[in-house]
Amino acid sequence: MIPSLGTDPKINILTIGAEILKILIGNSSSVENILGSAPKQLGVSIDHVILSLDWLFSINAIFLDDEEIYINEAD
Repeated sequence: MIPSLGTDPKINILTIGAEILKILIGNSSSVENILGSAPKQLGVSIDHVILSLDWLFSINAIFLDDEEIYINEAD
């Protein structure tokens, strides 16, 4: 069965995660900055941003150093 609900790419955590990574390219950002600006900038709820950050952290795409979020670059 293919799910038909909740498949809007605008609110997909993969799409939102990619947009968050674009924001973080080249510089870090504070957690407050991402949580404050990303929902407005991307037109999604803060819950979607939090889920996307959680997903990015789970796959080791980002890491948190004190209050700053960084992209986890490959060696």
